Amino acid sequence: MWRHIWLIVGLLGSFSSLGCSLDNSPKRLAAYLPQPTDQAEVVAKMAFPAEGVPGVLVVLNDSGFEKSAPELRRGTLENLGEYLKTEIHKQLPIQLNSVVYPDGLQRNGSADQFIQLAKEQHVPYLLLAVLSSSEWEVFDRLPMQGNQGGGGMRSMGLAGYRAENYARVELALLNGQTGQPVVSTDGQAWATLERLAVPLKSNIYPVVRRAQTQPPIYPNSEGEAFETLRWISGQDAIAQAVMHLEELWRKNQAT
Repeated sequence: MWRHIWLIVGLLGSFSSLGCSLDNSPKRLAAYLPQPTDQAEVVAKMAFPAEGVPGVLVVLNDSGFEKSAPELRRGTLENLGEYLKTEIHKQLPIQLNSVVYPDGLQRNGSADQFIQLAKEQHVPYLLLAVLSSSEWEVFDRLPMQGNQGGGGMRSMGLAGYRAENYARVELALLNGQTGQPVVSTDGQAWATLERLAVPLKSNIYPVVRRAQTQPPIYPNSEGEAFETLRWISGQDAIAQAVMHLEELWRKNQAT
């Protein structure tokens, strides 16, 4: 009886966790950006670019909050940075000369650090991307065949763990002369990792899942499982953020 009650509670938690993702994946971008003044807002609006915008992509991985996932490996961060650069070039008239991953940027709301970075990179604009995600893991019973379709025999499944990652990618186009944001937006996504409690040789687990309409992804090894989870969730959040930025761009150009 208690096993069934625990299972029902776990399933309800799973269904409700997506709705709670906004609270567990707090926005981090504002901490880096200066507070706008009336004059800065006027300059930013006047400086909204039309097309052929040269700039540099600045990628940060913020893990300084409660329930944050561990910091991404450098290789994963660079992979996501290059993916973001490619998506930006596909969707927007921003020509990103390069991608930088500065260690010295502080969450102090200082415009000077962005002005200095733009000078060092010799560009009029910076596209700041802040990647973050929350993550937690619970014990679960996993389907023996890895098929999520039928839930009737789940309580008889394999002992394992289910980890959920909720990623947020925040974007801000900054005027390099003022350090002020011209436009900003964000995107969110989630992914779930299922892994066995006792690692066994298997072609089913570990597995990373997104929406049921998307095929599962199998990490290369147990050691890569969590990093694969964060990479997939981050990649989907990037796609959302770029889509939202393109929408804002079009609206601005139409006015």
